[in-house]
Amino acid sequence: MIRVNVQRGIAWAMSMAGVAIIALGIAIFAQGANVSEAVSPFVPPAQDSPGTAESAHSSLAVEVYPVPERIWIDKLKVDALIQPVGPGKRVGLNAVEWSAPNNRNVGWHDYSGRLGEGKNIVLNGHNNIYGAVFRKLYTLKPGDEIRLGAGDRQIVYRVEEVKLLRERNQPLEVRIANAQYIQAMDDDRLTLVSCWPETSNTHRVIVIARPVAQN
Repeated sequence: MIRVNVQRGIAWAMSMAGVAIIALGIAIFAQGANVSEAVSPFVPPAQDSPGTAESAHSSLAVEVYPVPERIWIDKLKVDALIQPVGPGKRVGLNAVEWSAPNNRNVGWHDYSGRLGEGKNIVLNGHNNIYGAVFRKLYTLKPGDEIRLGAGDRQIVYRVEEVKLLRERNQPLEVRIANAQYIQAMDDDRLTLVSCWPETSNTHRVIVIARPVAQN
């Protein structure tokens, strides 16, 4: 039997130049995206003339999109907290590692979309260690529902695609193609990522879901 090296877990790589690959990681193909800023700040006008206070006040009422805090996948009996994950240790000259939380929580890639923002929300989780919150992720089918919540707000997503992508020992062009699903993008979707199978982690599981309802 092939044994999993639990010290490595899942790792994600992001290149400052656009592409990076590490041995058992997923590359995030950023294409110059600014990963340090999730919400564009409001810049008020330089000066107000009399009578514009009301319009200025209205302009300041910009919606703040929350970081997702909880995920429910009823089919998999998943009810888990979400925590932000950012770049970890540096790998070589161009890359840093992104790791899933070392607990049963789900990790939110902190460059990705926020709840209701209309961008790609990227979440990761372990499949064979630390509670293996995404152990059965590969069993999801189109039509299955996933819920994300923050405070009293919830959004329901419906699965569109489930992909098993070979990652280990693949050529650079294949791994770059795999990475397209988890880059920052202005596309209203939820992307869940884990490894598969639990005995070898040779593939990546990518689940893509779209919002269908919210409160």
